[in-house]
Amino acid sequence: MGRPKDENAGDATNLANDTAMSLTLRQLQETLSGPVFWLVTVVAVFLAAMAGPFYTLERLSFPERLVYWGVTIVCSATVMTFISIYAYRATEARGLHWLISAILAGAIGTVPVVLSVYLAEGAATGFAAGWASDISFGALAIYTAPSVIATTVIVNLIIERQARERAEPTPAPSVERGPHRALTLLQSKLPAHLGHEVIAVQAQDHYVEVTTPKGAAMVLMRLSDAVGDLEPLGGMQVHRSWWINLSHIERTEKGPNGPELLLSSGQKVPVGRSYRVAFRKAAEAAATGDRP
Repeated sequence: MGRPKDENAGDATNLANDTAMSLTLRQLQETLSGPVFWLVTVVAVFLAAMAGPFYTLERLSFPERLVYWGVTIVCSATVMTFISIYAYRATEARGLHWLISAILAGAIGTVPVVLSVYLAEGAATGFAAGWASDISFGALAIYTAPSVIATTVIVNLIIERQARERAEPTPAPSVERGPHRALTLLQSKLPAHLGHEVIAVQAQDHYVEVTTPKGAAMVLMRLSDAVGDLEPLGGMQVHRSWWINLSHIERTEKGPNGPELLLSSGQKVPVGRSYRVAFRKAAEAAATGDRP
């Protein structure tokens, strides 16, 4: 069916079709703009400067150690955050196991981490003559690689567990289905001519595109908030950028990267790897009439 589009939405990149790189850059920007990343980083820099590990206590003064560990930790944390997120995104897009990608990403990330150590050494010593003569790239890479790989694996494990927790189905509460049932916040924001029956919700940066049987509209709301708001409707999140109403699934098809759902609106929605077990359980429950 024809679906009216928001003028600005036509130029927006569909998150479901975004590349792993664009999704990674978006998430990295969100991470770096938040206070948690910088709070942890500043604390780590201060503690490292105080402790002076790796012989920096003996070689450098406290201000020099602040510079040394400031450059090393900030550069390494930023680069490894990017690599860890990209590894997870690329893994999910290609249907690979996240652990394989995390190990490879950690191995690749060893190079920029070692380079950050060189940069930190030069910055702390003012790039004095012979500042890098005592640093062996190969030895430092071998020494650094295990910790870098382990960190990448741990970060990807956390991302994977968070994705699985979000994918766990939450039983929808029993609500009145009649015409007097109160509307959710998202439904109340829809234009009157579209009605209030929600088929699907798709993330579009800071907005969500809400599809109804009569068309679609953009609503200023995060997908995570929309998922919680629409809980009474008996749907579920099936992808990092999609929520769907289970009653509007026409059939399940095999797509290039896994199962896809054909909705009554004609949309094809991918089922993310982390959401497949939860979706299968929900679909089986719906088939046996075990849902409210």
